[in-house]
Amino acid sequence: MGNAFKIEIEPSDASNRRREERISINLSVEITRYDAAGNVFTERTRIEDVTSVGCRFRTQSELQRGDTVSIRPLVPGQKSLAGVQSQLFEIMWSAPQGTSWTAGARKLEGEKLANVKFPPANSASEHTPK
Repeated sequence: MGNAFKIEIEPSDASNRRREERISINLSVEITRYDAAGNVFTERTRIEDVTSVGCRFRTQSELQRGDTVSIRPLVPGQKSLAGVQSQLFEIMWSAPQGTSWTAGARKLEGEKLANVKFPPANSASEHTPK
């Protein structure tokens, strides 16, 4: 993944109610969650923005505060981005938005999102199967 880039996040000014700036992105991901009965639900969606500790995305199913989800980056035309593992997030909030839901999630373990390398938008051609 030589063409990956790094998102640098700088704290916003004190007048902002958030501690950190949100960076808008449009990253294809696969979200997996498990219900209390052990059933697995998987959905493909896009992360809309990130901070160093979390992200915001839309989903077709309602998520509850406290749910744990696994998020894995995707490359268009592939199931997953080679060499990138899923990361665990805790749902911090969820709100209806039209016929879908918008959720905010906090990363539970590992490197902060500010240090995660995301593929550039034009990297799909590099990762497509031959």
